[in-house]
Amino acid sequence: MVYKQGNRSPTSFEDSPIGGDLISELPDDILVSILSLLDSKEAARSSILSCRWRNLWTFTSRLVFDDSLLVRAMLFNKVTKSLEVERCRFINWVNTVLKFYRGTTIDKFTVCFDVDEQSCKLDIERWIIFAFEKKVRSLHLDFRITRGYFLLGSYTLTTEFLSNCTISSLKELRLFAVEVSSEVVEYILSACPLLELLRVQSSESLVWLKLFGPSLNLKTLEIMYCPVEYVEISASNLVSFSYCGNGRRTVFVINNVPHLVEASISGLSSCFLVKNMFLFSGLLSQLETFMLDLTMEVFRKFPKLKNLKHLELVLDGRHAHSLLYCAKFLKVSPLLCRFTLKVNKLDSFPIYRKMKEQETKQPHLQLKVIEFCGFVGSVVDIELLLCLLKRAVSLKKLIIDPRVEYIGFHNGYQYKDPELVLAARTRAKQLETRLPPSAELVIL
Repeated sequence: MVYKQGNRSPTSFEDSPIGGDLISELPDDILVSILSLLDSKEAARSSILSCRWRNLWTFTSRLVFDDSLLVRAMLFNKVTKSLEVERCRFINWVNTVLKFYRGTTIDKFTVCFDVDEQSCKLDIERWIIFAFEKKVRSLHLDFRITRGYFLLGSYTLTTEFLSNCTISSLKELRLFAVEVSSEVVEYILSACPLLELLRVQSSESLVWLKLFGPSLNLKTLEIMYCPVEYVEISASNLVSFSYCGNGRRTVFVINNVPHLVEASISGLSSCFLVKNMFLFSGLLSQLETFMLDLTMEVFRKFPKLKNLKHLELVLDGRHAHSLLYCAKFLKVSPLLCRFTLKVNKLDSFPIYRKMKEQETKQPHLQLKVIEFCGFVGSVVDIELLLCLLKRAVSLKKLIIDPRVEYIGFHNGYQYKDPELVLAARTRAKQLETRLPPSAELVIL
């Protein structure tokens, strides 16, 4: 990279005065690399350090305009600010940075704020065009809204617009609350031969998805909260697939995915998977990491998961009389090393019954870590943990997290009342005497 400021060759520490500014003695390209690790606002602040630093930020390879924390705070009424004023401020910020930017290529371009098509379309499209002109490799657009809890697309990306841009440099594309039709996704896949990661979230226009072709380089595919009715995948390079949808009748046709080793299925669509598990037995046997939402469904039988090393289950504890069925996964997963359980609302409906101590069945020799999120110390969760501890003869660590309520696969956590957390921690300590000799109890 060539800078208009004079490049400096590395200065030896012997030539630098003790206590001097050693960072400023570094060559420009290293300083620019350091500034590229910051978001655009922080990088621009470096211009006040000295004359030499004044323009270095304009060459950074990452442009990150992210005010998503403010959007979230406004959504939950934690701050009272005018959306129109904040939107105007955000747009001026982005436009000012792009005006002074002097780099030739961009590794990452991120825009996260509540900007909509009605009032911001010209600005949004100028930003996207700018990114493609700079041969952007990673593009992240997050236009979530600050009104209501249903995050639908507030800007529509069209094939007509994209066809006037050169988008072939893209390796990663993340679209959140951006409307994209099935035809647009198909166009993106055909026009971006280097694309390795595609994430589409909260787009009402995406109703079917077809990925196939020998030239497809895609390695990670994530489709979240889109009303997809039909999914067809034939992608020999695909490594990871995540899907969250509320369609009970979504049809999946997945084949020729020899490198697929990681999958995440959540929402109502997980019901279809559980009920038709044996139709996907060959696919499931490939997986090394599997995250499954069982809040809507309880499995009965599972095919062999012969390569599985990490299993994560999300469970609904509100009406759970027992969670012992989860232990059955040990039988079908002989190589399982880490078992994560995320259970919500276990304390909503207390269960008053005697604890069932299961007889020790065939020991599991590979399980090293058990993690339980949402622990309350009820009959239901202690009963399950005791069952797992008896089987996990090689266990190294039991992690108990009573601090948070797990509220969904992709919605994160909410913190519990401190008194409830303290009571749960006290109950969790009682498990220490039931651990295998080499195991450690970690209570968060």
